[in-house]
Amino acid sequence: MTYYNQQVLLIREQYYPKPYIIDRLIQARKLIDLHSGSSICIGSMSDKVSLSKFHFIRLFKRCYGRTPHQYLIERRISEAKILLSKNMSVMDTCFQIGFESPTSFSLLFKRYTGLTPSDYRQKSNFR
Repeated sequence: MTYYNQQVLLIREQYYPKPYIIDRLIQARKLIDLHSGSSICIGSMSDKVSLSKFHFIRLFKRCYGRTPHQYLIERRISEAKILLSKNMSVMDTCFQIGFESPTSFSLLFKRYTGLTPSDYRQKSNFR
């Protein structure tokens, strides 16, 4: 059973009797997972899953415990950790994972990890 199929069963049991809603939320999460390195607009994503923007955000948060934007940021930070541990430069990592500004990337990275991207890269190279 795939990861997403397990999620479907778990979410159906815990939250929703309407399978079409769950399928839409899982579809949205897959979109984020597949396209986290590119520019993703929550409004266009909600359109793709045929839900209003605010209803989509509310359901996604109820289902996954965080908003689509928070989930996207977490995915990008996770990808950044991998790239930085492979000794990719901070600037290249920033653009590779979908950020447009190295400053905003560095601030978010530090907020989520407690380290600047440079410090994280340096620390992971000593392991």
